[in-house]
Amino acid sequence: RNRKLVAMVATKGWDKQHGMAVRQDTRLKRYIQRNTQVRCLELGSGSGVCGIALAKALGYSCKSTSKNTANVLLTDLGDPAVDLLKENIRRIKHFSPVLPSCVEISAQSLKWGDSLQSERSQSDEKFHLILGSDLLYNTRDSYDPLIRSIKDHLIPSEGVVLLAVRWRKPDLEREFFRMAESSGLKFELWKEFTRSKHFEKRSPCQLSWKEYGNPESDISNRFFHETMVTVRKTMKSLGTITEEDMDGMDD
Repeated sequence: RNRKLVAMVATKGWDKQHGMAVRQDTRLKRYIQRNTQVRCLELGSGSGVCGIALAKALGYSCKSTSKNTANVLLTDLGDPAVDLLKENIRRIKHFSPVLPSCVEISAQSLKWGDSLQSERSQSDEKFHLILGSDLLYNTRDSYDPLIRSIKDHLIPSEGVVLLAVRWRKPDLEREFFRMAESSGLKFELWKEFTRSKHFEKRSPCQLSWKEYGNPESDISNRFFHETMVTVRKTMKSLGTITEEDMDGMDD
């Protein structure tokens, strides 16, 4: 019961912010215009907040035409996680009918490294957009299966990975991006998002993954020295923050 309540409260807090940011991305609009069915996959969905916000945002683009549709699949590991996702999808549809009929949203269990089988063929299911939020909190052991899941399910050449990262251990997390790019993926800062007022309010940092926390980067060193954050009501330089401080740091 508490788990469902927390999920619904989180939806209220994140929905507008993520929905507005996603609608500003011209690439998503082009997908809607170019493809009759835009397929989206969220990895590590948790409560489904971001995936549901994405479905709502895609609805703004596809509801204007009867020819285009969007499909959003939320995934996480295990039956309890999927049950929560399905419950939140049901609640969103029942209590807040914000999703137009052109958008379909569903949930399924997926272990990173495994593949979703296509119902239309024996090959892996492919998606135009793969969404992930705060997926790098685990150890390096999770990076290989995560990258494999992304590559297995992303449509080659035109697919996009939309990844939101909260940096905790920059040296370790930069290793994920190095591994991903060596496998053929390419990551860049989402410029449409960084220009939005919502991004500036919550995360003013506009450093690339190669720069953030890199001691050889002058711009990163300056950012860590000059940026002040609140830890248990005390202002501290970002460069002096410890792991213990992070538990008491304002987002």
